[in-house]
Amino acid sequence: MICGLAADHACADDKPLKAVDFEKDVLPIFETKCIRCHGAKRRGGKLDMRSLDALRAGGVSGPAIKAGNSRKSLLIELIHFNEMPPKKENPRVTKEELELLRKWIDALVE
Repeated sequence: MICGLAADHACADDKPLKAVDFEKDVLPIFETKCIRCHGAKRRGGKLDMRSLDALRAGGVSGPAIKAGNSRKSLLIELIHFNEMPPKKENPRVTKEELELLRKWIDALVE
């Protein structure tokens, strides 16, 4: 009986991790906080943030993301150190959104 309860408890806590989807989860963050300066009309630093391919290609500073490694992704570094979006711009990227972006990049395969 104790083993059965332990097994039930373990299953209840083991929620499957939801995969982060670019179109559904990531792009909306970029649309509200980044694309006004990194999109179709403007491309600050020659960076387009509207697609995964464009992020991989990057801009003047090189690729914006390093698939599978958020710690080596310029995008994460600039957001983490509050350099992007520029300080005068609102809304800012929240801690939760930054963590979601990290999770998304870490899950990418080259």
